Formats: sequence, structure tokens, C-alpha cells
Amino acid sequence: MRGPARLLESYFVYLVAAVTLAVFALLTPNILTGANIINLLTNAATVAIAAAGMTFAITAGGFDLSIGSILALTTCVLGKLVPHLGAWGAVAVALLVGGVLGAVNGLIVTRLRIQTFVATLSTMIVYRGLALIYTAGRDATLYANLDVKYFTAGALLGVPFPIALTLLVFLTAYAVYRWTPFGVFVRGIGSNQVAAQVSGIPVDAVLIGVFVVTATTTVLSGTLLTSQLLTGNGRVGLGFELEVITATILGGTSLSGGRGNVWGTLVAALLLTIIANGLNLLGLADPYQRLAKGLIFIVALALDSLLRLLRERRR
Repeated sequence: MRGPARLLESYFVYLVAAVTLAVFALLTPNILTGANIINLLTNAATVAIAAAGMTFAITAGGFDLSIGSILALTTCVLGKLVPHLGAWGAVAVALLVGGVLGAVNGLIVTRLRIQTFVATLSTMIVYRGLALIYTAGRDATLYANLDVKYFTAGALLGVPFPIALTLLVFLTAYAVYRWTPFGVFVRGIGSNQVAAQVSGIPVDAVLIGVFVVTATTTVLSGTLLTSQLLTGNGRVGLGFELEVITATILGGTSLSGGRGNVWGTLVAALLLTIIANGLNLLGLADPYQRLAKGLIFIVALALDSLLRLLRERRR
């Protein structure tokens, strides 16, 4: 039978999301219209997809602060290359670039033995600088080429593309996390990296793989963002990493590592979007939404600390 800490960890975000949606439904019934629900799911995709990758990073005992800059660089790469390579060709190049940047993060952490906070804080600055240099600080607009709009306005088997992509990413993430050696290794490293090393787990290779996964999912998020903005801009994505980390922790992934909750991450991303959308429908300006996100981040950290204390007492 599950203890209170496990029950709280597993189902807290689902309860909060349901209660939050019910409250906003009473305050502004428009939130439950079919069109707005599609809008909610579509808007949640950008944070949710990147958070799927971040779930692996935090479960492994680290995180990646550079994803906001990778997001910005992705928009710049697509803004520059879509007119020449087409939408899908440009996305393929962006995924390759993202994989390389993720591998660089992993190599800095594993080979240079630099803590993930310092390493990814440094690359966050470097990657954003690359984005600004690549576009000379100007926007790379795509108004003359609307192929990239498919990633926002198109559909896959009748399902809006952002929603279909989100489901595909999370189904894949759950399968990898739950049933593959990589998922087992990630959980083992997050629980006890020294013990994982002794038991023969290729710790460095797995950690590099984790950063590649995180960067790759961020590129997918950047693709959706570029499709919405029709612009590549080296200044977008400021604070994006905090939203993604908030969704991951609030979803039940332990900041201390070893425990992840893939579906909880998805629900938490939806929760953040519900709050932003509800406040917007109530006519509250962006500063209130920023305040709400900051408070939610504090709640997520406090919840993670509480769950850790409950687990320690249970031992």
C-alpha cells in the first residue's frame, strides 16, 4: 500500500489541476468551450514538450538552464533556413544543432566535472550569444514562407499538430522512462551516482544522452514557437527554463533525483497554461500572470522539499 508521500507525489498535481479548472470555470465559463480547450492544449505544448526532456534531466539528478537559449537559437536557425531548405529540412538541421548543443552540455558536465548549474548557466549565456550573432541581433522573419505554419495550424490524423506532437513525445518519453535500460539507468544515476558507477552503469554516456534528449525536445518546442511567431529571434525564451523546471517539479519529479513522473509533468504544464489562460480571460494583465508563475515555482519547490522529508521519515 502506498504511503502518504507517494500518494501526494503521484496525484497532487492532478487534484490541483482539476480544482483550478473548476474554479476558473465558475469565474469565467468561456474556459470550458471547445475552442478554448483546444487553445489550452495547443498553448501548453511548447512548455510540455521541453518539460518531457527536463523530466529525464532532473530524474538523473541535474537540470538544464540553457534550454531557453536553445529555444531562441532554434527560432533563429529556422528563421534563416526555412526559406532555403523548406520547413522540414530546416527542422532536421535544427534538431542536429540541438543534439550537438546538448552533447556539449553533457561533455562539460561529465568530462570537465563541472556542476550542472554552473555548466548550463554558462552555456545559457553562450548559446543566446550565438543566436544573436547568427541573426546579427535582427529578426529573421518568415512571413513570405508559410510552410512552417503547418506546425501550428496543421493537423495529424485530424488532431491539431501541436497536440499530436505533444502526445507522441510523451508516449515516447514514458516508454523510454519505464521500459528501456536508458530509463532504468537514469533513475539509478539520480538515486545514487556512485552506486550506479560501481554497478557498471555507463554514467557519463547516459548523462550526455540526457542532455541530448533535453535539447532535442527543446528544439521541438522551438519549432512550435517559430510557427506561431513566424520569426526567428535571439531574445525569445527568457525565463523559459524556469517554466519548464516548474512544470517538471510540480508534476512530481523529485529535484533530488531518482524519481520522475512523465504524465505528471504533462498535467503540470497544462495547469500552468490553465492558470495563464484563466487570468487572461478574467482580464488580468501579464504582471499578474508572472506573479502567479513565480508563486507556483515556490510552491513546487516547497512541495518537493516536503515530499523529501516525508520519504526520509519513512525510512
